[in-house]
Amino acid sequence: MGYGEGGTPGGTAFWGGECAETIKVIIDRYLAPAVIGLSIFAHESLLSAMDRSAGGNHFAKAAIDMAASDAAARAVNVPISAFYGGAVRTSIPVLWALATAAYEADVEDAQRQLSERRHRTFKIKIGKGDPEVETQRAIRTAEAIHSLSAEARCTVDLNQAWDEPTARRLLPRLQDAGFTLIEQPIASWNVAGRHGQAGRLDIPLLADESLWDFHDAYDAFVRGATSVYAVKIAKGGGLRRAYKAAATAEAAGIPLYGGMALESSYGTGAGLQLFSALAELPWGCELIGPRLLAEDLTTSPAEYGDFQIKIPLGPGTGFDFDPDKVRHFTRPS
Repeated sequence: MGYGEGGTPGGTAFWGGECAETIKVIIDRYLAPAVIGLSIFAHESLLSAMDRSAGGNHFAKAAIDMAASDAAARAVNVPISAFYGGAVRTSIPVLWALATAAYEADVEDAQRQLSERRHRTFKIKIGKGDPEVETQRAIRTAEAIHSLSAEARCTVDLNQAWDEPTARRLLPRLQDAGFTLIEQPIASWNVAGRHGQAGRLDIPLLADESLWDFHDAYDAFVRGATSVYAVKIAKGGGLRRAYKAAATAEAAGIPLYGGMALESSYGTGAGLQLFSALAELPWGCELIGPRLLAEDLTTSPAEYGDFQIKIPLGPGTGFDFDPDKVRHFTRPS
């Protein structure tokens, strides 16, 4: 038996259009009937069957794909990474997101993460307020964090908040302030705008909301619209398609970064299995979902320490669901 996790940030539909409720309906009514009777080892057949039954719905399809991969790996008593060439690392550097939108709180949080040796790369979230004010706050926060540790580095994520003129005016300031990466500053549809920004900046530009499956990734690489690629299982439609996107990036010479959708330890384990098998992962990962949950769903949690997250060694995702916790958190249909 295998399990999969289909989650969106916060369980709501604001990011990508899917939410917990739609994922369940799409799986129950369309995806599950389409794949019943197919081999858990026939990944391409499973994906094709799901595509014929429902368009889009990447998060829902990722849950089915993960469950099939988990079941297949457990059937032969190996971790999922074995299906992708085997693990080449035992842990992955992991960043921490600073999203309070308050300078003092973010600096205090970063100081705590550094002192506990959990994280030394920090993603500062901006974009909800005045662009000038938000830019200055991000710069002040980064300066304070850099003063705490020479090893600390900061990235910034705008979640599509700015228009092109604002981005042209303010992104150079973030570059000059020593940020190592800028994530999705303008609208997801504006591929031409991202290409223009990438050409004007020396700092890497990462497209996130713009890229879903490996076809989007290929288009972005060809058009020079992203400098780094965030591999995401949920957004990519499953482990297999996320791996295809990673291979497309490798062929294009685009460095990789391990992304997430705030999954529990179970979904995080699937990400760790895939990311552990990628030949190069120079930007580390952001698998911090388990650290943001009040309570996890697994018998043992993901392990963090020394600025890394550890790759679990067990079969499948490497984690086991706790049935009592699952029952406790199950909502009536």
